[in-house]
Order: sequence, then C-alpha cells, then structure tokens
Amino acid sequence: MTSLENRVQRLEDRFAINDLIVRYAVLLDDMLFDEVGQLFTDDGVFASPNSTTAGRQAIVDNFRAKHAPFGMTLHDPHGSAIFFIDDEHARGTVLGYAELANEQHTIVTNIRYQDDYRKEDGIWRFAKRHVLSVYGMTAEDFNAGRAGFEQRKIWPNRPPANAELPDKTQQYPGYVELP
Repeated sequence: MTSLENRVQRLEDRFAINDLIVRYAVLLDDMLFDEVGQLFTDDGVFASPNSTTAGRQAIVDNFRAKHAPFGMTLHDPHGSAIFFIDDEHARGTVLGYAELANEQHTIVTNIRYQDDYRKEDGIWRFAKRHVLSVYGMTAEDFNAGRAGFEQRKIWPNRPPANAELPDKTQQYPGYVELP
C-alpha cells in the first residue's frame, strides 16, 4: 500500500496535468503561441497522422502558421484519463472539441489527444501530444450530415480524407490504463 503522502502527491500531479491541458486550450485560443510552447518540454513533439513537429520553437512556429488563417479558435477539452508511469512520467488521453473560424468558414472538429507528460523541475509539461480526429469539417458540411461519411476530414482547400477515429483496428490505441 502506498503512503498517504504518495497518494496526495499523485492527486496533486493529476490536478497539475489537468491544469496543463486547460492552459494549453486557453493559450492556444488566445493566440499566445510562445506561451503555448512553454507548455512543452524542450524536446517536445506535437504530431498528427500527417505531420510531426519536434522541438519547442518548431512547435510554436507550427501553431503560429496553422492558426494564421483563423481569427477565432475554441479548444474545449472535455475529459481526460491519466495514468502514471513513475513520479516524473505519465500518459493520458484527452477528449475534446474545437472550432476554428475565419470570414469564410467555421470548422468544427472532434478530437482525441494522446499525451505523454514529463515533470521537469517540478512542472508537468507535454513531452508529446498526438492529435487524432473523429471528424473535421465546415459547420455547413456538419449540418448537411457529412459527419456520418467515411471521409470525415473535409477541410477547405484540402482533399477529403478518412478520420482516424473510431479506431477499430487499434492503429492508434488510446492511452488509457486497462484494469
């Protein structure tokens, strides 16, 4: 059995990681990209099935470029499941929703992050954040029922593509601790 002190520390760490997840969303939506970069380790990675960006400054530059077309974004983390590997490493799955809008389009997307967290100098940061899509499309496409299509990644100026989720073949198994 673990000590009460260890159990309290684990709860504090869990809350700190939750705060990290929320700070990420708020700072990204406020377009404070340098501050978003500080949430990652120096060797941090931000990835999707189509791209991987490594290193804090590269991540900042990536967010700045990808968010440039949008005057407004809303990232809403809904829930998370976190498990600890040891006192300085954890993994988690974060379920979320996002909207990105400019004068031409509003994009709606349902996402899942697979995160690796690392505690450095007492601060939890993202060591890796891998984002996967359930769907991503304009609000018009969503309202027209295209979220039910196999190709549910329908971003303007990009060819339609299959979404990664649901992941029936477990190509991207979620970071959830099994009983």
